[in-house]
Amino acid sequence: MITFYRDATVVVTSAYLQIEDRRWRLSDLDYVWHAESAATWRVRSRTAGRGVLNTIMTLAGIIGLVILIAFVSAAYTEANVGGVHLPRNTLLLLAFVLMLGGFGWAIWEWMLHRVDDSYDKGDAVYEIWASAAGTELLLLRLEDYTRYAKIYRAIERAVEYQQE
Repeated sequence: MITFYRDATVVVTSAYLQIEDRRWRLSDLDYVWHAESAATWRVRSRTAGRGVLNTIMTLAGIIGLVILIAFVSAAYTEANVGGVHLPRNTLLLLAFVLMLGGFGWAIWEWMLHRVDDSYDKGDAVYEIWASAAGTELLLLRLEDYTRYAKIYRAIERAVEYQQE
């Protein structure tokens, strides 16, 4: 027996398909298909969160540019004030920029990961259906496209393997 997919709740083998506590022999499934249904509030909130993070990252880039311009202009204007060189404000601004740079990359990486993850999970609810003995069965309903695609492909491979 070959195992095509296994996680905490789903097992797809060359002989059977098990989802949580339900188990079907592959030979009993006449036809397997997939469908997308309307997005739930959870999927919509993930999409909205992606928009918020994209906005924050865009604003962070603009603010970074403003800080850079402020730094350059502060360095230029403090170069010579009344014949005395006073770079105190420039050094404070430089320390602030370096502090943001040190923490900013970790925060930026976290935000990029969250945006990528939201794209990977998709914008809909994904369902796997089967027909067994003339009855249509909803096998699985997921909001995570990546996991859904792995499971559905494993079922396809298992059915193909059984038909050989």
